Amino acid sequence: MPAEEDFPPVPTFSFTNLALIKDTTEMKKSAFFLNTIQGSVDDVIETKVTVGYEELLEGINSKTKILLLEGRPGCGKTTLTRKISGDWGEGAVLRFIKYLFLIPLRQFYATPITGLSNILDYFDMSDLETEIKRNAGEGVCFIFDGLDEYSQKYTNNGCSWFEQLLRGHIFPSSIIIITSRPNASVGLRKQAHVRGEVLGFLKKQIDEYIDKSYSNNPSKASEVKEYLHNHQNILHMCYVPLHLVMIIFIHDSYQEQKAPLPKTETDVYNLFTVMSLVRYYTKIGKDIVLSDLQSLPSPESAIFLSISKVAYNTTAASKTSLSLHDINSEFSVSDVANLGFIVVDKKIGLTGGEPILSFVHLTNQEFLAAYHVSTLSSDEQLKAIREHIGQPHMGVVLKFFCGLTGLQNPDHWTSIMDYATNDILKSMHCVFESQNGQRCRELFSKVIGNLFIRNETLTLLDYCVVGYCLESAHDAVKSITLWCQLTAEGLEIIVQKLNRSLESVTESQIHDDLCDKDKILALKELLHRFPNMKSLE
Repeated sequence: MPAEEDFPPVPTFSFTNLALIKDTTEMKKSAFFLNTIQGSVDDVIETKVTVGYEELLEGINSKTKILLLEGRPGCGKTTLTRKISGDWGEGAVLRFIKYLFLIPLRQFYATPITGLSNILDYFDMSDLETEIKRNAGEGVCFIFDGLDEYSQKYTNNGCSWFEQLLRGHIFPSSIIIITSRPNASVGLRKQAHVRGEVLGFLKKQIDEYIDKSYSNNPSKASEVKEYLHNHQNILHMCYVPLHLVMIIFIHDSYQEQKAPLPKTETDVYNLFTVMSLVRYYTKIGKDIVLSDLQSLPSPESAIFLSISKVAYNTTAASKTSLSLHDINSEFSVSDVANLGFIVVDKKIGLTGGEPILSFVHLTNQEFLAAYHVSTLSSDEQLKAIREHIGQPHMGVVLKFFCGLTGLQNPDHWTSIMDYATNDILKSMHCVFESQNGQRCRELFSKVIGNLFIRNETLTLLDYCVVGYCLESAHDAVKSITLWCQLTAEGLEIIVQKLNRSLESVTESQIHDDLCDKDKILALKELLHRFPNMKSLE
């Protein structure tokens, strides 16, 4: 059962999908593979097959002792570890395990694990140390949740306790399960005996989740599905379970108010942040109408700005955990935590009595970081863009910044275009988030009207972005070249976005395996939009 204070409200049912990463030379770009790619640094670009929960755990034994579970933020890794722990406690899985320790690594960000005693002290079970050491870890399972939230200086020096455990130099008979974002676990993949990916939802599960959420109101379920069908970029977000819960909550609240529903990811996080603050005022008994973040009254406005600044500094430093030293000293921990964006861990013994703080979710942290930049002066914004635009871990912050500011400042847009000259898709994503059609035309003028995308695995969001930009810059597009593995669904999205024929397009090159009948039909429909096209390969 979810906690009473869960926000957004989470239904009592939940499910996710798992994949087994295969060390094989098989063709990786199957239909299933394409459905698992979201276009982020956390994509696992390797051959994978679906696998059941029990099947994945059955592969764990004394010879295959390390299971690495990778997945993007919000996909359900932590929830899965809790399920493993709960099922073990009921005797349903890992029956040969006598002691199982679920260790949230974010709690050890400031103070590293230097021995078994640290873990046992965390669970108030220090009396087990002699037994575990005597048996070389036999019958013990360590679940380390969130390798990406554990400082790399504790894992990459080759001689840390954590590294020695993974290499089997200590407790060689123990079982180890590790969860991590893929971009933080590359160095661990060769050590893992079994690798899996927590995928979150696929399209079928999204529909099932919506149906279960509105089991007593089928017409409401149909409304949500229609909204997602008409906003494929929002549907793309729903492959992360947390996002689907947020979007259903926003949809219900804003439909009641007859307010516009979100069109972009920035809209989703902006609205959800406003709703989180309204919830805070409701809890303290204040009836405040909050239309946007700029209308936040004092003293909460100052606290929120401080939290946003901390989010920016933390994200820029590739951190996910923070301490009291990172918070403005004029605010207490309760001041900061009460707004609902930062979680204070109750286990405070690991850092000499200081609580460990973290943002409720990485993407929420990145949105708040972008909000901080949006409140700076124009010169300070430009400096932030130039300092961090080339850093992959700041890509989401940049996208949110474009959405929050609408790319109204031409200098900001010029800096982004200059950096992304060789990556037009990245620039197009920034434009799409801003919903600024004029910037689309300027982008195509810079590339002399040529849309050239090569060697990309396009996602639903990518197709929405391409369709939006082609529509917005319809008279500036001269040629279109797509050297990608295309899907019929994606081509149909582009057609859906194009409300007019692109008479300016004189050449189009589509390089792909076109043996799929549905794909050929979708491509023909797209080509009808280019009446002046002279050549096609």
